Amino acid sequence: MKKIIFIFIIIQTSIQFVEAQWIKQLSPAHAIRDIEFINRNTGWACGDNFIYKTTNGGKNWINQPNPSTFLIQQIHPVNDSVVYAAGWWNFLKTTNGGENWMSIFSGGPGQGLPVLEGLYFINENTGWMGGNVMVMKTTNGGKSFIDSMRVEGVVQDVYFKNKMEGLASGLASAFFKTTNGGDNWTQIHVITQGSQYNFIRMSFINDSVGYMGGEIVFKTTDFGSSWDSVGTVPFGGEQAYCIEFADENTGYSGGTTGTLFKTTDGGHNWSHQQVSQFGQGFFISIYAYSDSIVWAVGSGKILFTETGGLVSLEQLSSEIPKDFILYQNFPNPFNPETKIKFDINFKGNVKLEIFDMLGRNVSTLIDKKLQTGSYEVSYDMSEMNSGVYFYKLSLESFSKTMKMLLIK
Repeated sequence: MKKIIFIFIIIQTSIQFVEAQWIKQLSPAHAIRDIEFINRNTGWACGDNFIYKTTNGGKNWINQPNPSTFLIQQIHPVNDSVVYAAGWWNFLKTTNGGENWMSIFSGGPGQGLPVLEGLYFINENTGWMGGNVMVMKTTNGGKSFIDSMRVEGVVQDVYFKNKMEGLASGLASAFFKTTNGGDNWTQIHVITQGSQYNFIRMSFINDSVGYMGGEIVFKTTDFGSSWDSVGTVPFGGEQAYCIEFADENTGYSGGTTGTLFKTTDGGHNWSHQQVSQFGQGFFISIYAYSDSIVWAVGSGKILFTETGGLVSLEQLSSEIPKDFILYQNFPNPFNPETKIKFDINFKGNVKLEIFDMLGRNVSTLIDKKLQTGSYEVSYDMSEMNSGVYFYKLSLESFSKTMKMLLIK
């Protein structure tokens, strides 16, 4: 009898993956000025006289022809069918998800039409549009408008939590609140007189808690009746345009020269996001589906992250290391990119942070749960000044800090 011998060869391979930081989903030749989603996959973006729609989370963006010939500043989907868009001398609506857009009004300068910057609808029929010293209201889906309600400022954004209570923010620290559906507006002084910031975007996470910001970030816990400053975004002279919070801890902010920042402690501290590879140009709208799934739009770009803007992270090996080790970055000195390798011998929440000589957090590269193994991150410091920096790796009660040198 012949003996059949089976030989089993077990080959152990390392699990390797790379997590992207931000990716560009669309590169139009014009600016994208607003982006809004109704769920994880379906959303709209607008800019100049273009409207785009995605049904797969931004993997594909489809241009939806519309009758506007002027800037479309904001878009507001009520549901998957009814969507409104407003801008300079135009107000648009669709009732079939954007397959067809109708012009409620459209024209140009000198025709007596309003220049609209912001809009908000609480249902298919009732909504408000804001512009230069006025807020318009409709209760029948745009068939008619209640006489424009005057506000003493240039309104950029409008938000209502119900039919009666709403807010309007704008240029030169303009901020107003209504408790009667917009019939009257009361000005609220967010900051001390003499200081001015442009409040171009508001971000509310529930009916009470919201954020608004220029370089200084303000928070309210009573739906805009009072505001407290909670932190400063280190734009360095750049003007802040947009702010978006996913919850009371995690938020994002963008400004005039293409810089994005993130906070994980409620706005007290902000760190750079690595987006310099996408060029300069403003960011004016951010949409956070969650604390990690985020879109940011501006001049010629729709950017997306599903890792909360973390750097490129590669798992080199899944074998359990003997110890918790943070290696010297390589190359060092460097300009402007370097790699940081580390080993973790038990799974848990890993945080990798960058600090300057004054001990200020300038970037949080990793803040998530990782399995045991060896990892490497690539870090681009194009937006930083030359000098000595420190990188700190933390895993529960363990931490280690090392020094690196950026020379430009």
